[in-house]
Amino acid sequence: MKIGILFPLSNVHPGMGMDFMDGLNSFLKYKQHTGSVSFLKEGIGFGAMEKDVFIKAQKLLISDDVDLLIAYVDEKILPVLYPLAQATGKLMLVVNPGANYPVNWIAQPTVIQLNLQHAFLCWLSGALAARSGNGHAALATTYYDCGYMHAAAMVKNLLDAGGDIKFNYINNQAYNDSFEISQLTNFLSANSSCENLVCVFDEQPAALFYRHLDDYTAAGRLHLFVSPMMLQEKAIKAHDSGFAYSVEGFIPWHAGMENEMNEVFVRTISRPATIFSLLGWETAIIIDELLQTFKDDSSNGDALVAHLKNRSLSSPRGSLKLDAETQFYVSPAIQYKLEAGSKIPGMAIIPDLEKEWRAFTSKPTEGAITGWMNTYLCY
Repeated sequence: MKIGILFPLSNVHPGMGMDFMDGLNSFLKYKQHTGSVSFLKEGIGFGAMEKDVFIKAQKLLISDDVDLLIAYVDEKILPVLYPLAQATGKLMLVVNPGANYPVNWIAQPTVIQLNLQHAFLCWLSGALAARSGNGHAALATTYYDCGYMHAAAMVKNLLDAGGDIKFNYINNQAYNDSFEISQLTNFLSANSSCENLVCVFDEQPAALFYRHLDDYTAAGRLHLFVSPMMLQEKAIKAHDSGFAYSVEGFIPWHAGMENEMNEVFVRTISRPATIFSLLGWETAIIIDELLQTFKDDSSNGDALVAHLKNRSLSSPRGSLKLDAETQFYVSPAIQYKLEAGSKIPGMAIIPDLEKEWRAFTSKPTEGAITGWMNTYLCY
């Protein structure tokens, strides 16, 4: 099987591409598929230049005649690639963290999506915030992060569940000693009834945000409902003594998950396990499933998608199932809560989120949509 890969560059997460390929190659080696698969790779920078992404995808699908294409790109760049997938009839597997989501959820025949469900998990956190206290909340995020739809998903579900947003704080500072949150803490001091914060930050600004918020004198009354990147170990461990406030949210995976596939994953890969190597490993799980049935006829995208819709795949985060309506893979999630003053979080696996996923995807997005073209975390 000949496979094309479009992969992006990230300055803030420089190991992203290496981690992804480590997970991908490690699983294929584990399954003894090394000689059965060849890869042709094209770099696409931050994944924001439509013409460049199209040209490189065209080269892989048509000139190089790969059997299928793995596209590590974000949702907003996909419309330029759909005609290529339709014209060639080949499978395109879209991979990313899932900070964006489709406007109308209309599936393309030979396109499937594997991501970390970040927007969906933020949507779940929004409902938690609405049920906390009086439901009043302030939104805190960064100029970069608010260019994606995960914050919108969090706020929308908070509003739909009966909560409300009292203040919007968008930090536009560099992630260094100049970082400060006085606008937010001034609002909180003047509005003591607002005890909830819904927060969307990448790992590095999350660590800075936590530190400065912990210095706020009334931090003990606050409850934070946060995005998955804010629950990454580097963000949480930046303050070893615990926080003055509670932190709660959902994550797609944790290195300490106790299941056989996760133990194999963590033990087998060459580099430390990350969310990016997880995506590579899961991509290889899908390839393995296709090799078992379509080893000599793997360029018929319709047949491959039909097969995958009837298969449940064993992943380090649990069972991966391809939703027949949206053609997105849906997986279990972990509800994560760190109580104020505690260093040890409580984590509970939620094995079945089909009902919630159906609610999340049931309504098309209305109104004008703007934002970054970059693949999330590529900046």
